[in-house]
Amino acid sequence: MKHYTHEELELYRNGKMSVLGRIACSSHLQKCAKCSKIMEELQEDDKLIAHLRSSIQLYRDLSEIEPAKTS
Repeated sequence: MKHYTHEELELYRNGKMSVLGRIACSSHLQKCAKCSKIMEELQEDDKLIAHLRSSIQLYRDLSEIEPAKTS
């Protein structure tokens, strides 16, 4: 069985594979535990990146708020 490379799975995940390529990859992922595991890891990376971006944005938003003046 031919396994997909990390780069090929990135293309699949980002919708940059041809239609026939996506069909073949999707079918392969249903049967191949090794490639499915890599895909799960890529999706976990996406979640981590999204969380980090959200944290950075929150920090930026909070740093733009002027501290309340005390008398």
